[in-house]
Amino acid sequence: MYEALQEALGLHFSDTAVLKLALTHKSYIYETSGEGQSSNERLEFLGDSILACISADYLYRAFPHLSEGDLSNVRATLVKGETLAQFAREIHLGEFLIMGKGEANSAKGQRVLAAAFEAILGAIYLDQGLEAVQRFLMPRLEPMANNIVKQRLFKDNKSLFQELAQAHDGITPSYRLASQEGPSHNREFTVEVLLGEQVAGRGHGRNKQAAEQEAALVALRSRGWI
Repeated sequence: MYEALQEALGLHFSDTAVLKLALTHKSYIYETSGEGQSSNERLEFLGDSILACISADYLYRAFPHLSEGDLSNVRATLVKGETLAQFAREIHLGEFLIMGKGEANSAKGQRVLAAAFEAILGAIYLDQGLEAVQRFLMPRLEPMANNIVKQRLFKDNKSLFQELAQAHDGITPSYRLASQEGPSHNREFTVEVLLGEQVAGRGHGRNKQAAEQEAALVALRSRGWI
């Protein structure tokens, strides 16, 4: 049972019941009302904690030049839902989830896949221990972590643009409000980011902060810095 999934995971469970539990979404429990049955939520909690521990340990050892704040930002980027859902798709995890009929279409959704991936980590830990989780996880985490640090993807757009603008041009970017339109409850702001007197990028958003972030992103892309 679950041979295809275990093959994708690169390991075999001694107790397949814990693997089944990791695949059981709460919607299935709600629909079947099975007494004594459980969903994967507790395993998700366990897997989330294990993921945090393994990723923190790796980042601390691999990047001694990064500050505590930068390490936290790298980890947040590394273990966000989008990343975990990507890992889940690579092993076709959505095909094995036990879902209620009303939620079957959400098996490919980011939140469901990310939670199931964390539950799988918890199941591996219970069945085979921490080292088995590390062997499964690190080939996925390590290259992504290295890319995040190399490309400075853990910085928000404004911080990254300021850092690179100072390094390349010796200029600190400034921002100015170009326009604001619409009623107070649905206003759109347009912001320009400048290097000296030159407009480097323009962004739009529902508030000034969002518009500034988009302007910085446009500027980063226009210069080929990301």
